Amino acid sequence: MTNLMSILSTEAANIKLEVTGEDLRQFSEELIRRAVGEVADAMTALQGNDLLTKEKVKSMCGVCDATLWHWDKRNYLKPVRVGAKVMYRNADVRRILGMRTPKSDGYDKE
Repeated sequence: MTNLMSILSTEAANIKLEVTGEDLRQFSEELIRRAVGEVADAMTALQGNDLLTKEKVKSMCGVCDATLWHWDKRNYLKPVRVGAKVMYRNADVRRILGMRTPKSDGYDKE
């Protein structure tokens, strides 16, 4: 079987394929393998403290939800979504903490 993933990623949008049951099984196993790998990478990052929770970032920076939202829209501090969770890279938070003092941007908690 020609690798179905490579066909789908390189061909035009309008393609027709005839696949066997075995082709479909191999394709689904490849999708599952990729998904498991992505989840494993995310979990490794969480365990290694590379990602911080939204609550931890708000506490570290002395800001509220609205500030984090504004920072995201301005590409100042972009969140990383792990499933339904919103997380932030530790390195990104440390970068902005070195660039500013808490409560200096006008969007902070009162």
